[in-house]
Amino acid sequence: MKLNSLTLAKRYSRALFELASDNNELELVTNDLNAIHEIFVSNPAYVQDLASPSLPSSAKQAIINTLKQDAHPLVANFIQMIFEYQHLDAVVLIIEYFNRLVNDKNKIVHANATTAVELSTDQKDQLAARLAQHLGANKVVLDTTIDPDIIAGVIVRADGKIIDGSLATKIAKIRQMLVK
Repeated sequence: MKLNSLTLAKRYSRALFELASDNNELELVTNDLNAIHEIFVSNPAYVQDLASPSLPSSAKQAIINTLKQDAHPLVANFIQMIFEYQHLDAVVLIIEYFNRLVNDKNKIVHANATTAVELSTDQKDQLAARLAQHLGANKVVLDTTIDPDIIAGVIVRADGKIIDGSLATKIAKIRQMLVK
């Protein structure tokens, strides 16, 4: 029975995370995995070529050997195993789940702030600091989006939560109260 990609990603990422943590090599492994992630994301044909029956096994192994060449031994073994078990199509998802585990351990939260206007660097830093305090995080990595429809204020999506401080939402709530 073949596992679905999500189940497979969670299992492989957890195993790799635990091995890297136990060996105190989490940062090295994370850096190498992120480099491989970038290769696979920026070259989607890469996985297709490796899965193609027209490409000889020796050529596929040569590509895998190139990927493993300067990688941490845990990452090299991971890439070889994923290749041998024909799960290369799940590499990106596995690495993304691995990064989630690393972020959870380090209390790093990724957030998106939607504002009506562009925020200055200082405003972004202040917002990230307030969010870190509010969410109990050590660090907030903040991405921003501009949406003039919110009129003013900010809508933050982080850690599965939405904090809506937009003027558009406040106006909508006042309208609802007036209609009652």
